[in-house]
Amino acid sequence: MKSIFLVPATAILATCALTFSVSAEEKTIKLKQALPVGKKIHQSMVMNQKMKMGGAPGAPAGGMNITNKMTMGMSMDINKHEEKKKRMILKYEEISMAVDTGLFPKQEFSSKDPEGPFKGLADHPVTLIYDEKDQIVSVEGADELVDGAENQPVVGEMLKQILGEDQLKQTMNQMMVQMIPDKVLKIGDSWPYEMKVPMPQGMGEMTMKGKYTLKKFDKFEGHDCAVLTMVGGIDSDEKVKMETNGQQVEIEFKDSQFEADIYFDNKLGLTRKTNMLTMMNMAMTIPALGMNMTMDMNMTMTSKVTKVEDSK
Repeated sequence: MKSIFLVPATAILATCALTFSVSAEEKTIKLKQALPVGKKIHQSMVMNQKMKMGGAPGAPAGGMNITNKMTMGMSMDINKHEEKKKRMILKYEEISMAVDTGLFPKQEFSSKDPEGPFKGLADHPVTLIYDEKDQIVSVEGADELVDGAENQPVVGEMLKQILGEDQLKQTMNQMMVQMIPDKVLKIGDSWPYEMKVPMPQGMGEMTMKGKYTLKKFDKFEGHDCAVLTMVGGIDSDEKVKMETNGQQVEIEFKDSQFEADIYFDNKLGLTRKTNMLTMMNMAMTIPALGMNMTMDMNMTMTSKVTKVEDSK
């Protein structure tokens, strides 16, 4: 289930603001980080995950099929803050999740439920302060977001990994830097990335490696955009070890692949849309019980800007 934690971390990547200058004659581009001061950006995200687990206790002989759908609506209100700094008020306006294992009743969670694990998320603001280079220097209010999930171990752990103050700061800063090569690009040019992603339950960090490529210039919903592709996978030759319910568990990534198309709006200066596909094959072992399980996962994620308005 830890593959879930990667996505929201990739879903936050799609909100990062960039501006660039394009020469129509030479078809070159210079990426430059620039959060749009004075704008409020509304964004939606839809994630669909399918996982097949083999060898799990009580699962059918052919394996257990798990589906998970998450939808999220959020807004980012960006303004000046002190000298040369910026302040972003981030709100997760609505979050819902539906999980179906095929063996138990389908579970549904929503921020609209006053007693559910997402109850603290709706309209709860998080303040991010950026320096003159648009790097996050402080985060306030993120830890309070997960207060309603203490009785939901899986959901609560997921929220801590996605929305915790340290996780937001580390993940968003890495992604902003990795996406901006210090050079002028032409169509077909590529550049590498390497990011450390925090793992759940104290399992350390996972390294994601790959490359970005300037694919083409195109339109999205009438807006001129530069289209970047991102490909890569998890760089891990060692087994990840953790302890759960008093048992030592070992997890090994057999194979992984990420593919994404990212649309940047050259006039507005931010990402308009991201389409991402994630495929993973993992093996999990509990040595003390002699239990060996396999996990094959396929996940799609679409994140897009739904409205841009002036900040009030």
